[in-house]
Amino acid sequence: MTGTPSAELVEELRGEHRVLLNIPDLDQGFRLKSRSMLSVAVPMMYDSFTRHVDVAGLRAAGFGSVVTHAEFERRPGPLAVGADLDVTVVTRHAELSGWGLGHRPSRLGFECRYTFTSRPGTGDPFRYRETVSDEPFVCGTGRLLLTLVRRDGPPGQRIVAEPLPQTRHLAVHLLDPGHPGAAELAEPPEGGREVAAGERAGVFGLQHTDTNQIVFTGEYLSLLEDHLTVLAAQAGLPVANQATDRVTLAFRNPFRAGDAFTVRGRLWRDGDRGTAVLGVYGGDADKPGVLGRLHLDGPTAST
Repeated sequence: MTGTPSAELVEELRGEHRVLLNIPDLDQGFRLKSRSMLSVAVPMMYDSFTRHVDVAGLRAAGFGSVVTHAEFERRPGPLAVGADLDVTVVTRHAELSGWGLGHRPSRLGFECRYTFTSRPGTGDPFRYRETVSDEPFVCGTGRLLLTLVRRDGPPGQRIVAEPLPQTRHLAVHLLDPGHPGAAELAEPPEGGREVAAGERAGVFGLQHTDTNQIVFTGEYLSLLEDHLTVLAAQAGLPVANQATDRVTLAFRNPFRAGDAFTVRGRLWRDGDRGTAVLGVYGGDADKPGVLGRLHLDGPTAST
């Protein structure tokens, strides 16, 4: 932790949530989808903030938080429709650069870590609501990083480097290692062989947005996963056996309804593993507004 320790400071915020698993939450292998985890994680994040932080005061003062990094990992094992999905989230106020407070690169935000647990299912399509044990297991994990910003601040002056009055009751933890950069996600996998590359264009509509007046975070994940499926098919991989078991996303610029975009991606193969780097580009931008690194599991070659 950076700063002066104090018994009055809140070290972390903890939240618990329970939802029932529905048919669209699971794939045909009865595993929890990455997009299902994200759709639960985002409202939980806001619930933790509104319970413990004066969000209205932050907004009135011209501040807000934006998701700048997301990662989710699925675990093996079938689940059951109708079973409880228990989610815990631990949120920490964090100095994101890894330098600590008082340094030129300093920037404040939040780190939210999620654990998803449920009871194991049968994996049988004819017994898809049955569980085989009362002992829950970890079926997924996730992490979101949010950066505090001055919403109407001029370019170069939007970053918040010192604790705000609305967050002074929270201890500031050092994020170590610091906030991942887009360059890390874009690196080709060592030893990988490129097997497919391609792009496609589209336009975001109102159905992609949320009440924040921008495209919902989960829409980007769906878009990138869908384009990865196209690349896998282009490479001749058995698409019906492919799934993304790990996803990492970096968010640079939001998109809005009416924005045209292009999704560009490359897929590499290394033995029985697949790694893809995909970006969502707006207009003539040379850098993606959203960048993703997705890892495939399942066979990576046709038999």
